[in-house]
Parts: sequence; structure tokens; C-alpha cells
Amino acid sequence: MAEQVLTVTTAYAREQVARARAEGGTLTKVVKMAFGSGGVDQAGKPLPLDGTEQVLKKELVQKEITSFEFIAPATIRYTCSLAENELAGETINELALVDSAGKLTAIRTMSNKIKDSDMEFVFEIEDIY
Repeated sequence: MAEQVLTVTTAYAREQVARARAEGGTLTKVVKMAFGSGGVDQAGKPLPLDGTEQVLKKELVQKEITSFEFIAPATIRYTCSLAENELAGETINELALVDSAGKLTAIRTMSNKIKDSDMEFVFEIEDIY
């Protein structure tokens, strides 16, 4: 059975929620998904994450979120698409959610996905609180 790689909510996002609950502050909105190619080791295994990351290891592009849906009371699934001509030939193996302040709120690494030039790719990432 393959090892499951999960999305990690960043310490920044967890702190923001805690402060909002205690102090009544506001939360930033998730607006973009970042795509990168630095999320695996030399053997192609996804690198571990600890939640303190605020940059992708090798960011390729950031795109506006296509859609989102609540799939559980404390879980939001964000979706972002790459058109046929976007990142053609690139290897994608790291994703992050980016808020309106430009900070990462969730991050994940995964196995290599090579983006074909004749296909749209749709990526989903779950933000769990």
C-alpha cells in the first residue's frame, strides 16, 4: 500500500485562526494556488513538511483559485486548473494555498506530475481545520 501524503496547514494559518478566535481579529482569504517543482528528493519521493514553510522549494507559477467547496464542516477543497498551454513539459510536485497577504496557508508535496501540452490539469487541495 502506498504511503499517503497529506496537505499540511501552515503554522501561519493556525496562528491566524487562534488569534482570530481569542482576539476577534479577521482571517485572510485564500485566493491562489502555487505550483512548484522542488517537492521531491533525488529518488522522486515527496519531501516531508513541518508546516513552517512559507515558500515552495522551486515555485513555477501562482494562479487564482478556480473554485472551492466545503466537503466537511472544517474542510474546504480548493480547485485550480492549468490550461493546456500552461507549464507544458514542467514537472509539478509541490502545491500551496496562498492568501490575500501572499502567505502560504497550506502546503503539500507529492509524486511527480509531468504536465502535458495537450491536456488541462486540475489540482485539488484540501484545507483542514
